[in-house]
Amino acid sequence: MKKTFLKISILSLAMSIIVACSSKIEDVSPKVEGLGGDILTKQPIDTWLENTFTKPYNIEVKYRWDANEVNLGKTLTPPLLSRVQPTMEAVKAIWIDPYEAEAGADFIKKFCPKQYVLVGSREWNANGTITLGTAEGGRKVVLYAINDFDKKDVAGIKQMLHTIHHEFAHILQQNILPTPAFNQITPGTYTSNWYNVSNATALSLGYVTSYAMSDPNEDFVEVLAEMLVEGKPAFDARINAITNTAAKSAIRQKEAIVVDYLKQAYNIDFKSLQTRTQNAIIAFTK
Repeated sequence: MKKTFLKISILSLAMSIIVACSSKIEDVSPKVEGLGGDILTKQPIDTWLENTFTKPYNIEVKYRWDANEVNLGKTLTPPLLSRVQPTMEAVKAIWIDPYEAEAGADFIKKFCPKQYVLVGSREWNANGTITLGTAEGGRKVVLYAINDFDKKDVAGIKQMLHTIHHEFAHILQQNILPTPAFNQITPGTYTSNWYNVSNATALSLGYVTSYAMSDPNEDFVEVLAEMLVEGKPAFDARINAITNTAAKSAIRQKEAIVVDYLKQAYNIDFKSLQTRTQNAIIAFTK
């Protein structure tokens, strides 16, 4: 009986030692923010975003990773903290400031999307295209490829701002509809397979980009975004180089409707807005 008791005691002691040792194993795996239970401390970037976007315009900028804000079916990465402020400085300087100078702060407060979500990587699609930005109901804009941001990369800056001006133009377009006459300028060549068409071919058919061929709504905002981001001299040079007279005329008709639309719908002088946007790009990237 004593021997049995002794064996049980030794076994219990051994198990206690194992449990005690196991409890001392340190979890050295990196913590993933956003999975719940996080205690987030306010960073200098939070204060800057609050003072630059939230307080004056009621815009929330989300840079901390939140999988619920993006497409769960895609492989995406969070933005690098070092890219957040430079990216949003570009957004402020090249999108908000020109519009605010032309239409006033109340215009921005009324029509701007109320949330920007930043994603570090591009979103690749099954058809081989890349999504660089999306807008949801005029209230939320998701910007991708933030980790590629480089202030000295003029082409990259223009591409990102093209996306922002494109999405903002959708908001304006949804609030006040453009004239239906726009849809009748090139009615027979819109296609869901736009990604198989080169930009050069699109120009020869009367579209400023191949994506403009996807439908009339995209066509309208692509014309607006291209004109703002490229500037009048570059835009005119590209259109004047088109050899197809009908295609050149089609784009010029679309251009005229866009310019008139901003004036009639929002009392915005497009030429002045275009000049301000170009000056902002030059100043930001110098």
